[in-house]
Amino acid sequence: MSDMIARTDRNQGNAPSREYAFHVYPLTDADEIRLSELWRLLWRRKWVVLSIAAGGGVLALVAALLITPVYRTEVLMAPSADSSSAGGLSALAGQFADVAALAGINLAAGNSTAEAIATLRSRAFTGRFIRERGLMPVLFADDWDENRRTWRVGSEDVPTTEDAYRLFDSIRSVDEDLSTGLITVTVAWTDPKLAADWANALVDDVNEQLRDRAILASRKNLEFLNAELRTVGEIEVRTAIYGLIEAEMTNAMFATARSEYAFKVIDPAVVPEKKHWPNRLLLVLIGLSAGTVIGVLVVAALRSADGAQKSRATSHP
Repeated sequence: MSDMIARTDRNQGNAPSREYAFHVYPLTDADEIRLSELWRLLWRRKWVVLSIAAGGGVLALVAALLITPVYRTEVLMAPSADSSSAGGLSALAGQFADVAALAGINLAAGNSTAEAIATLRSRAFTGRFIRERGLMPVLFADDWDENRRTWRVGSEDVPTTEDAYRLFDSIRSVDEDLSTGLITVTVAWTDPKLAADWANALVDDVNEQLRDRAILASRKNLEFLNAELRTVGEIEVRTAIYGLIEAEMTNAMFATARSEYAFKVIDPAVVPEKKHWPNRLLLVLIGLSAGTVIGVLVVAALRSADGAQKSRATSHP
């Protein structure tokens, strides 16, 4: 019998281990925390958990009251287009496309939506918008002394145009719905009236800038075509140039007559009555949840500390 036990022990010692990836340790009753035990522990010390949870809720409420409210407003618009007027211009563009290409003239009616949106988001347009409306003291009000009309900070800390662009770009967003083609300009700021004024002014300014750019391009093209007309004698070429001149005059007429050159406003921005942020209820709920979690962790830490103290007391009578 003893030989059989010895052979069994040797066979077990030579057998390969089944613990390929993890080493399994036995779990004793002292280390195991059952749900029922955890619930009893939390119930015994419920006032600790409730106190910490209430403290988290109070802190969140205080923070929500101290945070400067932010108001959000939107302008809904569509790419501007005039199908009736664009038809004749498109026909002219198709008829004289080759001649226009040789002359380096663009006869495309209307304007590119992608170009208009890129202009609205651009650093150059935003910087011009900030300069023309004197928004630097408004954007950096904490650093501006209104009475002395100067900056409170040193010369090395005075906000730059790049600082203003980054700040304004963070409060303004331009989103395009690819399914409908509608475009939304959103502005979020601490002053609700300023937010609405800025949103509407952004659309007005980009329309004006792109319209002026189109008119200037048409005038330059007309000057070039009229100069070429004086030097050309062939009837066919003169006929083509007359067609290009007509197309450019149509382009200039459309640009001059349309105030909403790039974007047509469907729903302008209005002064918001309700703040967008902070959401006090949401912050309080987050504070209560965080306080509850912290309270449970504190109770677990107290249990571990009590267990360690009892172990020391047992080992050192």
